[in-house]
Amino acid sequence: MIETDKKGCRELLMQRMALAIITSVTLQLLLVCCLVLFTNLSMDYGRWFEETWTTITSPWMWAYFIILIIVTILQGFVCSKNYLHPPPYYKSRFVKLYKTLTFQSLLLRALYVIIGGIIVWLHLSLKKGNYSSLTTDSNITYGIYLQEDYYFLLFSGLWSGLYFLVKTENATKKYLQFPIIAQSKFFQLRRKLYTMFPTLIISSMWSTLYYVIIYYFLRLYCHEALLSLLSVQVEVKSLNFVIKLLNLSLILQLWLHQFIFILIISNTYTLFEICLTEWAPFKFGLSGAYNPDSSEMTLIDVLSMDKIPIMQHLGYLDLITLAQKEKIRRSTLFTLSTPGGHPYNWNCVVEKCTNLLKKFSSDLNMISAKSQDHSVSYSTLTARVPPVQHTKYMYHMRKLIPDVPSTSVVEADTSEAPYSGSFMQKFLKQKKEAVTAYLFSKPLISYIFAEQDENKIRYVLHNGQLVIWAAEAISSLAVFSLNEDSYGIVQKDVPIIINALLSVKQALDKLQKSTVSARKKLADDKLIREIFTSLRSAIKGSLYAIVTNFELYINDLSLEPTTVEQLQGFLNYKE
Repeated sequence: MIETDKKGCRELLMQRMALAIITSVTLQLLLVCCLVLFTNLSMDYGRWFEETWTTITSPWMWAYFIILIIVTILQGFVCSKNYLHPPPYYKSRFVKLYKTLTFQSLLLRALYVIIGGIIVWLHLSLKKGNYSSLTTDSNITYGIYLQEDYYFLLFSGLWSGLYFLVKTENATKKYLQFPIIAQSKFFQLRRKLYTMFPTLIISSMWSTLYYVIIYYFLRLYCHEALLSLLSVQVEVKSLNFVIKLLNLSLILQLWLHQFIFILIISNTYTLFEICLTEWAPFKFGLSGAYNPDSSEMTLIDVLSMDKIPIMQHLGYLDLITLAQKEKIRRSTLFTLSTPGGHPYNWNCVVEKCTNLLKKFSSDLNMISAKSQDHSVSYSTLTARVPPVQHTKYMYHMRKLIPDVPSTSVVEADTSEAPYSGSFMQKFLKQKKEAVTAYLFSKPLISYIFAEQDENKIRYVLHNGQLVIWAAEAISSLAVFSLNEDSYGIVQKDVPIIINALLSVKQALDKLQKSTVSARKKLADDKLIREIFTSLRSAIKGSLYAIVTNFELYINDLSLEPTTVEQLQGFLNYKE
């Protein structure tokens, strides 16, 4: 496994994380300044700008700026933990619940709740009027009393952090989505903001409505809790919350704080995604061979970083870029290590890509086979019964298969599981399997502890972007090799590439036909639906590219007859 101690790997990631943090802090500071300018709105323009400038240069603003930097750095730390490690696989609902209740997960959730409260508290501190302090002097008697408007808005910040985590349960397990078309950071941010705004507005409106309902039933407990925490004499004032609901200014402030929190969190994730997914070129090794002692990071090293998903994605992004757009780097890939030597670079690239395709198709086939096992479990059990027990029912049937192969099959089945261990171990194992099968036959236990097919499909398909880039890269390189590969090093691997692409196509077709119940649940997952559609299009496009350009040489590629038969649909343009 390639670790992050390779030269340039850690530096690349840290530079991009730092850039995302600085950009996020700058945008949030501009947002706060705009809010201060809006809240101090007055027809006296001189006084308006003077009060705004005083607020912006006040110690509260600098305190806000420092806390904002700390909060954003913490969020960047959370992002780095998620983006630099492989995504977790939740086998069942119980495992997902267990991972949710771990110390690290609870700490992250508590962090977002605290962030929501801090953001609202700082925004309220920069304002004047009823929303700037928790207590105020009483105009009737000597003493102070609590201002419900203030802690109503303050508690909404804590609620916004909680709602964000409940509504988006995978917020801390976000997957990076690379842009389809390479654009500048500014255009990507603008496009994503345009896309996010309607969703964020609706989400903040629902969050506001839920908070008002919950606070209506818990307002007295909140008031008593604050009284117990304060050591001063506090005058108890009647809380008529129904009348306060008619205060549109208060409700507007509540919605604005919910919207600002969700916007800040989503914008920070967006900036991390934009910065981390930017294309970066990688060099080839001098000899092309993999050298674990070398400190310099090469393209082959990056393609091997399966434990660091973001680096592996950047490697395949660079591979597809050079395969389709950079002729000079392709010529380096098509060269030999030394005159008369071996094409180490090409051998490593084609090996990494085909192994990725084979593993992906193998994972999909295992899911499809498992779903078929569930559907034919009864027929599987009856097939293991010796054929002698069914002879009286087949007396008048014409036998198309002799009895000898059937006997050999039974013998083969018995020989697959030879007897091992003591009688007691075998007995306990059978009892354990029987008890497990009985427990999982209960709907409630199966719902909580059974493995979910849709989770496995979702987990496997999240690597679809790598598969798309690998398929398109090796197919493009194979096509360009007809004119650019002067040594003919690619042609020997074209059959391997075709077989790998066909295996993925067959696995996708099989998956589409099986797991009906799981596909119904996945139909609502927009990201998975897009990945599956893009996978089918990319695999078919790659096969069409190879078959169209190698049509005259199909018989010279030493392909198996079954492979040639599968390619007929592409040769006839019927796929």
